[in-house]
Amino acid sequence: MRNLLKHLILHILCFGCIFPLSAREDSPAENIRGTIQNKMIDAFHDSMGFDYLTKEESEVINLDSIFDYLESTKQYGTYFELERILIKSSLFRGEIRLAIDRSEQMYSKASALSHTLGTALALNAIGEVYSYTGRNKEAGAAHEQALELFDQMHSEEIHVRMLLVELIEYNLRIRDFHQAAHFMTRLNRFPVEKLSSQEQAVRHIFNAYCQLFNGSVKIARQHLDEVESMKGKLVPGIMQHFLIADAMYWERIGEYEKSLTTYDAFLNTNYAEINSSLYKEVLQNKADLLIKMGRKEEAYEQYGAVFSYIKSSFEKNYPKEIDQLTTRFQADRLTYQNERDRLFSYRLYLGGIAVCTLALLLFLYLSWKKIFRLRESKRSQEVMIQKAERAIRKKNMFLSNMSHEVRTPLNAIVGFSAVLASDDDSFDEGSRKEFCEIIKVNSFQLLKLINDILDFSDFESDNITFNIHPYDAVKLCKEATETVSASRKLEVELRFDTELSELMIETDDARLRQVLINILVNATKFTKEGSIVLKLELSDRNTAFFSVTDTGCGIPLEKQGVIFERFEKLNDFAQGTGLGLSICQLIVTHMRGRIWVDSNYTQGARFCFTHPLMYKLKAEGIA
Repeated sequence: MRNLLKHLILHILCFGCIFPLSAREDSPAENIRGTIQNKMIDAFHDSMGFDYLTKEESEVINLDSIFDYLESTKQYGTYFELERILIKSSLFRGEIRLAIDRSEQMYSKASALSHTLGTALALNAIGEVYSYTGRNKEAGAAHEQALELFDQMHSEEIHVRMLLVELIEYNLRIRDFHQAAHFMTRLNRFPVEKLSSQEQAVRHIFNAYCQLFNGSVKIARQHLDEVESMKGKLVPGIMQHFLIADAMYWERIGEYEKSLTTYDAFLNTNYAEINSSLYKEVLQNKADLLIKMGRKEEAYEQYGAVFSYIKSSFEKNYPKEIDQLTTRFQADRLTYQNERDRLFSYRLYLGGIAVCTLALLLFLYLSWKKIFRLRESKRSQEVMIQKAERAIRKKNMFLSNMSHEVRTPLNAIVGFSAVLASDDDSFDEGSRKEFCEIIKVNSFQLLKLINDILDFSDFESDNITFNIHPYDAVKLCKEATETVSASRKLEVELRFDTELSELMIETDDARLRQVLINILVNATKFTKEGSIVLKLELSDRNTAFFSVTDTGCGIPLEKQGVIFERFEKLNDFAQGTGLGLSICQLIVTHMRGRIWVDSNYTQGARFCFTHPLMYKLKAEGIA
């Protein structure tokens, strides 16, 4: 720092040493003052805090004037940076009381302003004061609290690096090598390009310290060799540590003479007593080394020198002010800890509320879901009950219809059979033939009724079989119309229309014929005049389209949606079980077709259904 400020100090001396505070903002005094403070801060950072201001430099620069100016312009960041430098310089110069007073004032001011950077720098300075006065426990607490604040700011990397070095030195001093290694690892994470040459040297030196205490002397030597090329550029504070680490290395490998020479080289420098605790440590190490070398008389003399230095330094550097600072720091630390505990309790309380709220919301959601499921279940039960009631009504209607439908043909068969079996000669041959025809028609009607019931039962139990093979749909339609025409006395025209000469489809011809006949017979029941037309055409190249159009009474719209349900009849007094159309729908669906009533046709009724030309095996699994 002294080299960096040398030309500025000369410049100040040429201007008359001190500039008035009333100078304008753009005056030479203000420009020089700003340059000085920036150079001081930069030099302090580059040296990782090991460079310092001498008493003469402090007087020439007139720091009080700079502090007043910074406070008046509220440049508190720079203000606390310079305070930190001045406290460290006071410690280096042995002005412990001044360092204690300034650190306490700095901490009070930063706390009053709630200035995070200022508080962190003040805690760092207090930690250094504790280190210089042998209060290791308090020093560690202050340093760690400062590091916590720096970490919260996320942008003060240089301060973090400087503080990590102090924490490494502190933990090595108290022989906590694990913590020292932890902080060293963190310091090593900073990329080299971000470090000045002084910072790189400091990092190598403290890596060497850690390796020596860890027993890895070869790695320690590698780090020390890296510093050898930088020795000429190192500030005295860093050079002190390099010489001590070098001496420790020679001692670890048993080169006691080289170690003693290095210790003497350190003690003979004019900056040996910059750091009183470091100077005392070197005196102690030299005395211990002399014991190892068997030079006991020299060692006893050295121990005497150590005792004398400790006694004088204790009287000089352990004033009552340090106890006052400790009391103040401990009180503030207790307040800080209480505040942290309060915030932790507050966060815990908020976390508890959040968890309870989430639990309540989850409970409400699950309750709502359960209620919803219960409502859905109740609704499903109601639907099932309605379906069951409807099924019971249909079953009763079916049984009633069945009793009527079965009794009617049976009565005719039994009655006319009895007449034919009797010996009554009053009936001629023509009458007897007519009776036989009535018996035949009613037998066929009864057989159809039984077949419909059996077919429907087979569909319900999934016991139906289909015999699929190619068949001509045109021929099948002709056969169906001829069958209906022959079996019923029709008063209307029944015809088959198509433009196709042949249409081969893969189907069960008996089942398809059953569908056509059922629909045609239904049409004959409700058509008293006009015509019934069966039509066949292609709806597309893969699908046949069948339709049966009549000019009968038609089907009401409200009945069209349920006409294909089982036991459903358009006219409850008409003959039939109400199963015919249901069976038709089951057959068409099995063949992967679709059946419906054309609601747009209003001149009667039109039933339509489709049938694919190719029967796919995949469809069989769906049927």
